[in-house]
Amino acid sequence: MRVRRFIQCLWLGCLFVAAFLLASIGKAQPSAASGPQRSRTANQMALGSKPGLDKISHVIWIIQENHSFDNYFGTYPGADGFEPSTCLPTLPGSTKCVKPFHMPAGQPACDLQHYWEVAHAAYNNGKMDGFVWAEGSPYTMGYYDQRDIPNYWEYARHFTLADRFFSSLNGPSGPNHLYTVAGQSGGLIVNAFTLEQVEEALDDPDGFSFASMANLFSATKVSWKYYVETQPLPPGQKKDGIHLYYPDPKEYSIWNPLPGFKSVRESPTQMAHLVDLEEYYRDLREGTLPQVSWFVPMLRDSEHPPALLANGMWYVTRIINALMESPYWKDSVVFLTWDDYGGFYDHAPPPTADAFGYGPRVPMVILSPYARPNCVTHHVSDFTSVLKLIEERWNLPHLTARDDQAYDMLDAFDFDQRPNPPLVIPLPTGFKPEAPAPFCEYKPSVTLELPYHPSHPGLPVPH
Repeated sequence: MRVRRFIQCLWLGCLFVAAFLLASIGKAQPSAASGPQRSRTANQMALGSKPGLDKISHVIWIIQENHSFDNYFGTYPGADGFEPSTCLPTLPGSTKCVKPFHMPAGQPACDLQHYWEVAHAAYNNGKMDGFVWAEGSPYTMGYYDQRDIPNYWEYARHFTLADRFFSSLNGPSGPNHLYTVAGQSGGLIVNAFTLEQVEEALDDPDGFSFASMANLFSATKVSWKYYVETQPLPPGQKKDGIHLYYPDPKEYSIWNPLPGFKSVRESPTQMAHLVDLEEYYRDLREGTLPQVSWFVPMLRDSEHPPALLANGMWYVTRIINALMESPYWKDSVVFLTWDDYGGFYDHAPPPTADAFGYGPRVPMVILSPYARPNCVTHHVSDFTSVLKLIEERWNLPHLTARDDQAYDMLDAFDFDQRPNPPLVIPLPTGFKPEAPAPFCEYKPSVTLELPYHPSHPGLPVPH
């Protein structure tokens, strides 16, 4: 049965791609833009031109931290995973190498670097063979599977897994999170941990002065919220300017970029959309779930090393269970992804979209009553693909050339199929997430020339 479904998925996917290519003939080249643009392509892309998309009334986007596709799904059946014979050199030109291995329990104990320059060294002009020496650790070659993240593999089996989904920028978390809300990073390639650092890095006193999805939504009355998981700051403890351990929805962080936009920060109406995660569960109970939602975790539940994978998996499962147990499941889609590769090896060279990306592949699982079950899609897409689908669903203009040109991932759906039932995975009794170990990071094995970085926040911090 699974083989037949997989073959059907491939056949339908091929037909969809062929139709997409035919429809693209003669498409006008979009212009790069800093704000919303109504291109000829967008004007022609009314909702009626995407049959079945009106069955989706709610888009839920869950963004976790720092894992490549090969790190989570490199051994998943039917997916484009690494070859078992892979072996990466420990230093440039060395004959000593490291093969992929199942990650030992409790590892990696420290974070693998994934700054812009480290990511490009690992990429090594498309050879994808610099990871071990660029990351300075053999743990870049470690991988997880269904023994470690069983819920994610179950979601992939019951719904759709995308194995050609790339991060939008070949670098760290902050710029990639900007792509999830704005289709660009404004040229930012480094993590700017505070508003002061944003201004310093971009030489812009307004912080982020380009348009975001918030601008599109406010102009068209599409309802939205940005849900941020929080926990109280212990008495007497200071944040030291970093808001990942004890986030506040109203405070800018590299995982919560919207307060960095002047148009959001200075608007009480816009800031009201940035809320605590607990409001999501209330919205489900009270029938007030918005049409578009983002979800970002606190560090403990982010899966960002050295945070425990189990913490993040059950945090995500609780969010998805609540949706599936509500009336909203029938017309929703969940996009579950990770914001960057986190220093973990991936074998697939990212295509060149522009000077900033793409970056390495990250996992993407699409859950919906209309997601193709037990299907692996192979179409190139990235974070702006989710924006593209949202824009097509609600007939919005594009923000940049990136989201205008992005593939909308519609091959992951079959709007004529019998709707998939919910897949509720019971939470373990008495499960309590553990606090992450003190943060540390491995250093590259070679000297890398660093580009400009904003002033360091003072403490080693996740990124």
